[in-house]
Amino acid sequence: MKNIIAYTVLALSLTCLLQARTWTSTAGSTVEGELTDLVNSTALIQTEDGRRLPVQLQFLSETDQAYVKEWYVAKKEKKGKGQRNADSNGELSDGLAKLLPEKLKDANGKEVSRDQLAGKTVGFYFSAHWCPPCRTFTPHLVRFRDNNKEKFEIVFVSSDKSPAAQMAYMKETNMKWPTLAHRSKAANALAQKYGVRGIPALIIVSPEGETITKNGRNDVSRNPGGALASWQKP
Repeated sequence: MKNIIAYTVLALSLTCLLQARTWTSTAGSTVEGELTDLVNSTALIQTEDGRRLPVQLQFLSETDQAYVKEWYVAKKEKKGKGQRNADSNGELSDGLAKLLPEKLKDANGKEVSRDQLAGKTVGFYFSAHWCPPCRTFTPHLVRFRDNNKEKFEIVFVSSDKSPAAQMAYMKETNMKWPTLAHRSKAANALAQKYGVRGIPALIIVSPEGETITKNGRNDVSRNPGGALASWQKP
């Protein structure tokens, strides 16, 4: 704040600053602007001329510190409410939607909506029938998914030799989860994003599409009763 809030703005038109207010430092200097974010105890204040001033909370007056904290709590509550509303409406979060095409496929090759994943923890399962370790692990994953299907879902990313082999593998192992089209652009993008070099691999992401772990296979194998709960810890 010492070097930053010194940018004192004496006369600003507030027509573009919907939540503009006067901020006061512990040294008594002031600046007018709109609070846009709070990152690592640093408030980001935007002035009318477009500057974003990073101001550490400790250098703001007690009144301003309280305002920032209340604003941040309200922002988090609003975000959480928005996510809950999206889930209740069956809509996928933006983060997860960026990872997937609008349409997935079931074991019969029929197109299904990705929105069935809304609100769920998701596992991207990289596997193939020709892979012996995959055939060993898949039955365990099928049981795990079926026991947790209300809160957890799999998206199969196939490394099978053909679309027909992909569908045959899904039917043989009773995969009730959706899959990406064989060797599709989206499937290749996921493999690249998560650095998948070998199979089977199980990447776990949150309902918002954030990576939780790239080692879901070990979690399911070693702790089938508690893996989901461990992934959902705040």
